[in-house]
Amino acid sequence: MCGAKKVTDRMLYCAAVTLANFVSDEDLRLGRVFPSLSTIRDVSLQIAVSVIKEADREHLRTKMTHGQMSYLTDYVRSKMYEPVYVPLVEKREVRI
Repeated sequence: MCGAKKVTDRMLYCAAVTLANFVSDEDLRLGRVFPSLSTIRDVSLQIAVSVIKEADREHLRTKMTHGQMSYLTDYVRSKMYEPVYVPLVEKREVRI
């Protein structure tokens, strides 16, 4: 999204730390090392934001404006895919 031409070790570290911060004590108690799949959109959003911030800090951002950076979380959320499906068959009530 931000146009970084490379992924640095620090960007990967930021992604890993953000992911780890979403693993709850309950998850750990149950032996889980990843957060619940039900939180995947929130986790993905925050990982993207942290990686973009790091790219900006490292002066690797080439696409996003300073204005977009000022509302980064909302901007990233607006670009996320929304899995909304249109029914293939129209539901109709048939009366005889």
